[in-house]
Amino acid sequence: MEAKDMLYLGLGAAFLAKDKLRERIKELEKRGEINKEDAKKFIQDAKDRARKEEEALDSRIHERLKETIREMNLVTKEDLEELKMMIKKA
Repeated sequence: MEAKDMLYLGLGAAFLAKDKLRERIKELEKRGEINKEDAKKFIQDAKDRARKEEEALDSRIHERLKETIREMNLVTKEDLEELKMMIKKA
């Protein structure tokens, strides 16, 4: 499975979980097992945790891409800029 496929799978699972979570909270509100303020706080906390997880995932993907570029010996923008500076100095 490619990294892109795994990313799409993860996003799909996240959206499904988000929808299920909202449904469950609405059920708890209707039954009086949770009040509206607690429900809002819970949802906000879940969003905050999801945002942090997304940032961590983005960071891991970025690092993995950098590793792959290095392993493939591809030229980066930084490499080109360094080469231009060396040529200018010569």
